[in-house]
Amino acid sequence: MLSNETLKQIADKYGKSVAQICIRWCLQNGILPLPKSVTPSRILENTNIFDFEMTAKDMDLINKMPYFGGSGLHPDRVKF
Repeated sequence: MLSNETLKQIADKYGKSVAQICIRWCLQNGILPLPKSVTPSRILENTNIFDFEMTAKDMDLINKMPYFGGSGLHPDRVKF
């Protein structure tokens, strides 16, 4: 996901990283993001997502992207 060209272009537009775009996308869609990192600089970067908002056009572009990058399993159906 972090190397996706569409997300890279959107990130460049806002002067943010792709990870920040993904976190902001979650917030703007009313989804609680759960970013993880053990790298102090990345942890700090993950918090710097409240100084911008993506346009409806950019949100729509991301929303229309084909699914990629996850397990594809619904969390209520995962057996632990």
